[in-house]
Amino acid sequence: MPTLPPSPQTPLFFGDSIAVGYGRNYPGRKREGASPGEIYSYLSEQLKKNPDSFRERVINLSTGVSNNPSDFGSILNQFNLLKNSNANKVNILGAANITYNKENQKIKELSDKYGFNFLGGFKPSSDGVHPETYNTYNGQSLSSTFLNEAAPAITPKEFLNNAVETVLAKLKGIPGVLNKDTNVFTEQTWNPEEEKRYAYYKGLKGQT
Repeated sequence: MPTLPPSPQTPLFFGDSIAVGYGRNYPGRKREGASPGEIYSYLSEQLKKNPDSFRERVINLSTGVSNNPSDFGSILNQFNLLKNSNANKVNILGAANITYNKENQKIKELSDKYGFNFLGGFKPSSDGVHPETYNTYNGQSLSSTFLNEAAPAITPKEFLNNAVETVLAKLKGIPGVLNKDTNVFTEQTWNPEEEKRYAYYKGLKGQT
């Protein structure tokens, strides 16, 4: 499939293999194995070509953290560059849950500080690094719009049955997992996208 022509409505994808998988046919620049520093250079080069490249454009950024988890300096450079270029529709893709929980938390904190939309980590495939599927990002489409706290693109019934009641259970306000077959509750910390989804869907259920 040919790459989609750039337009104000077409999102840009920058990053590593995560960006390659989700934005394969979209403009921007991405490479499998790209480090945070390399991805920063992609953003810089794009701005040199056109200083208004990111204005009013949806930017989907995979920071490259899984290729160099220690290089948060380059990730800061990425965020500073985007902020200073008047990018105001920035979706930040995370890294694999479990493997990079600590890094995802740092990226969330940076995203909140810069006013970017962190989409959370993702369920990994068997390699523990790459997504299980590139069809959607945690149930959300990256193909056209800025997600900015958007609800996951799955039906409330499907989510409530499979997530709120089984994965996002609470016992006296404590997050964790409830096994409905055994009715055994296991306390565990939710990842960022689970927290976002629970906050959205508990409103649908009228929970407090």
